[in-house]
Amino acid sequence: MERKGEEMSDHLKTVGMVSALFGIMSGDDRESKVKFQKRFFETVKGLHFPEDWDTLPIEEKERRLEGVQKIALEKEK
Repeated sequence: MERKGEEMSDHLKTVGMVSALFGIMSGDDRESKVKFQKRFFETVKGLHFPEDWDTLPIEEKERRLEGVQKIALEKEK
């Protein structure tokens, strides 16, 4: 039986992989990439986006999503 923490970690890793794959497939469409990557990460319990998310520049949104994705895809030590 998996512990709840492991379940959350697995879900975050799965979402991170899907997000990374979508980022590759979206090519130069930055708006679409950010929109859907955010939507993927919103499925992770405990992960929240700031109220002013929609007012942030695309570069800041990408930077933040890349940071979450990096954490999601880190290998366990």
